[in-house]
Amino acid sequence: MAAGGAGIGDTVEQCRAEVERLTRELAEANREKVRAAECGLMVLEENQNLKQQYADLEAEQEALRLELEQLQEAFSQAYSTQRKVAEDGETNEETLLQESATKEAYYMGRLLELQSELKHSRVTTSNTQAHNEHLSTLLQELREQSHQVSDLQRSQMQAELKEYKFRESRLLQDYTELEEEN
Repeated sequence: MAAGGAGIGDTVEQCRAEVERLTRELAEANREKVRAAECGLMVLEENQNLKQQYADLEAEQEALRLELEQLQEAFSQAYSTQRKVAEDGETNEETLLQESATKEAYYMGRLLELQSELKHSRVTTSNTQAHNEHLSTLLQELREQSHQVSDLQRSQMQAELKEYKFRESRLLQDYTELEEEN
């Protein structure tokens, strides 16, 4: 009779140990899921920042393009005016032309720099989006694995619980029979 009670106690302890182990594994899977989600959020935030930088660079490029057009138009007008006022002297005309050419060269250089930055931002945005998609895929896989592990653990625990209940009822029945025999 005492050996039967000790067997049940050992079985209950084994069940408790298994439940604790499964609980720890489930908690670890949940922590992994949270870490993956945090990583995904960081990537999304970086992606948003890059998109904002991209939009800012495009706006700055557009502003410089408009300013360049205005400068070219102003240059054209200045050149026309200069030709009309040629009697004032060639020195003044050359100075204006050189200043305009210097400004035009500066703005063309700046426009090329902005185009280069814009191209770099596009590449970075594309890489970030690809990385974000990869992380999203990994996150989805982790979620699926976590659900599969949880379902498998739940099924195993239910099967073990049924087995333990069956053993318990058998042991109780044996115990009752022994009591009746005594």
